[in-house]
Amino acid sequence: MTEILDSGPIDAETLAVRWLDGNPLYSVANTRRAGDPLPFVLVQKIPGSAENLEESTADDLIQLDILIDKQAGEDAARNIKDVVHRRMLLLGRTLEMEGSFDSMEVKESPHRWPYENDKVIRYTARYIFGQTYD
Repeated sequence: MTEILDSGPIDAETLAVRWLDGNPLYSVANTRRAGDPLPFVLVQKIPGSAENLEESTADDLIQLDILIDKQAGEDAARNIKDVVHRRMLLLGRTLEMEGSFDSMEVKESPHRWPYENDKVIRYTARYIFGQTYD
């Protein structure tokens, strides 16, 4: 078998999905399939992440796309967006998932962003997960 390094950064996408999963207000995953119910939180690692091999650090940029059916209304959309963001703020403040990362910071607070389906309201937020690995 090919040799690999015995340590490395934890997948921040998986970490964010695990943290957000289980809220009855929305579904969450790193892939949205046709027919998945709305509201839905799509979690993806995006360009802008950085890793330093010499220091064994990684800063992963994670984007959340919060998708809400427009028929639910603007108030419901804002409420769901706020719940998702406050859940992420709790993670950043408490670092409750100890051992998996060192820090979480808000890169961009949730804001409206165009979506290709005009029947869907989309809020986008970005967070940086910092971690040190051995």
